[in-house]
Amino acid sequence: MIDHHPQPPDPEKDDFAQQAAETSPSIVQEFLQYLSESKKWWMIPILIAGGLIAALVALSSSAVAPLIYPLF
Repeated sequence: MIDHHPQPPDPEKDDFAQQAAETSPSIVQEFLQYLSESKKWWMIPILIAGGLIAALVALSSSAVAPLIYPLF
């Protein structure tokens, strides 16, 4: 005999469905959350310096290059 009584909702499945429906944070938001939770704020100046160097390398092969070289 088949029991046709409805099962009570499983709270774990509801939580999973709720998390799946949420939008995921951007990579920057996730990284800032990681920095705040792990207290690794000393990484920010390193990342800024790396980003500036990457921008200079990217711009050195463009039409902006003649404007960058006099800075050095």
